[in-house]
Amino acid sequence: MPKIIVGVDESDRSKDAVALAAHFARGSGAELVLVCAFPYDDTPSRAGNLDFRRELREAAHNSIQRAQEGFDDLSVVTPQTVAELRPAKALQAIATSEGASLIVIGSSHRGGVGRVLAGTTAERLLHGSSCPVAVAPTGFHAAGDHDIETVAVAYDRSDEAKAALLAATAIAPALGARLRVVEVLDSVWAGTPALMAGPSYDVVPPAQFEQSARDHLAEVVAALPENVTAEPVVIVGDPERELAGQTHGVDLMITGSRGYGPHRAVLLGSVSGRLVREAACPVLVVPRGIETPLEDLFETATAAQAG
Repeated sequence: MPKIIVGVDESDRSKDAVALAAHFARGSGAELVLVCAFPYDDTPSRAGNLDFRRELREAAHNSIQRAQEGFDDLSVVTPQTVAELRPAKALQAIATSEGASLIVIGSSHRGGVGRVLAGTTAERLLHGSSCPVAVAPTGFHAAGDHDIETVAVAYDRSDEAKAALLAATAIAPALGARLRVVEVLDSVWAGTPALMAGPSYDVVPPAQFEQSARDHLAEVVAALPENVTAEPVVIVGDPERELAGQTHGVDLMITGSRGYGPHRAVLLGSVSGRLVREAACPVLVVPRGIETPLEDLFETATAAQAG
């Protein structure tokens, strides 16, 4: 059974994370592993206080209990409390040991309602996770009916964007969602005629460049699996601003991480970083180096639909 790790603490953002993870669990039949780290160093020392450790562990267990209240329809939920001073490290370690397909966390409590804002734990997690990470907006659990009906993926033809597209094609049909493949042409770059080196050069007009991009993205969408309902969207503008704006009209945004950095690790670039900071919907970030992200999470649901 695939597993989804859910980061939990004493704040309401834990309920936001559980609410988002519940969508993925219902679409995949995955087990939710609710993890709460409590601040205690288990390294043997004279400063050790087992009574204090038990109190912290009990408080962490109570946080997990509160986080899952109201989600009685979830069939498989496993609580895990971990003695670790750094919550991000605890989540990464559990995800690795459990072979998890996804980590889900809530936004910083300082973020506005309906917005994603990664706090310290989220930022550290997003810079070191070996599996995809989804961040729920503040207040997501209290927003009422928020089914994931439209999934968008940021696409720029890079290997990381192609991995994000693979993740989107796994998750969209499993959730019964439409897919929007969005490519943003940088307005500064696209507005400058391209000079082709050689004995002579050709000038590519901006309109022709934009049409070429539309034709290419249409081919990409046409090649997607038959069970994926998708549309290509090409926009000319600032990539960071335009993709953040797209999150107001979709229910989940998927993006790849930066194209350099540790293999199989999330490393946010300027575009993905702004999405995590400003998105108006949940954001799922795919680490670089994962060839088939989320396939193991949704393969059963996808196979059932194909059958």
